[in-house]
Amino acid sequence: MAKIYIIDDDPAMDLLTDGFRYRGHEAQRLASVSEALSVLDAILDSDVVVLDVLMPSPQDATSRGLCAGGMELFSEIRKRNSRLPIIALSASQDANIIQVFTEDPATTFISKWESHPIRDIVARVNTVLGITMAPAAPRPFIVHGHNEQLKLELKNYIQNVLHLPEPVILHEQPNLGRTIIEKFEDYAAASALVFVLLTPDDVVVDTNESDDKKRRTRQNVIFEMGYFLGILGRESGRVVLLHRGPLELPSDLAGVTYIDIPDGIEAAGERIRREIAHVIT
Repeated sequence: MAKIYIIDDDPAMDLLTDGFRYRGHEAQRLASVSEALSVLDAILDSDVVVLDVLMPSPQDATSRGLCAGGMELFSEIRKRNSRLPIIALSASQDANIIQVFTEDPATTFISKWESHPIRDIVARVNTVLGITMAPAAPRPFIVHGHNEQLKLELKNYIQNVLHLPEPVILHEQPNLGRTIIEKFEDYAAASALVFVLLTPDDVVVDTNESDDKKRRTRQNVIFEMGYFLGILGRESGRVVLLHRGPLELPSDLAGVTYIDIPDGIEAAGERIRREIAHVIT
């Protein structure tokens, strides 16, 4: 596969690096122009470069403004290799900078303002490299509450029985200085198959019937489930609801089919496999 350098000072770009590695590429992120210049020969020997523009210049490394240090690196690369494919992935809106990239026959400009999913950027790189490959197996995401045993059972089933990539469990991922919602949105964008564990974690009491206790799943589970249903589509089959009751569910979910798992994940394994067969084949 390809040797790819991602040169960007945004730690969130580690997600893109992981996306390339997962698809079999040799990918490395360099966090500054200075670091990239120190290994310029290796970069010139790579297959493609993903380059940010708005990074501090080595001449003014202390600057906190919107410097275009990436343009200096671009110039150094082009002095020695005019054909190395470069994906300029930047939030720069400077018309002169964008023109430099669009007029360069070996460079493709992608604006960060357009919020491209990671899989789209990977696809663009594959196009630049002339790589035709079958779609990668979707990376699963596990939405869960407090039931740790059930979460680990599901993770094991996904990896060792379904033979899918290691699922995203949000609290196991690095924060990289992001808020919780930013972290969730970043990893959600890289996932195309979601398992939602609906378990009775919280006890609530109806204000009109103080002795009538009900069980509900965690509020973060309801939020994340709704997010994925909106992004992936309720009818896509990519959001699998796994239910262990008794618990009260939102009335908007009335009629939506879910899989009961009273005896655990393995006991319901065949039903789960059938539900996602159209996604992983």
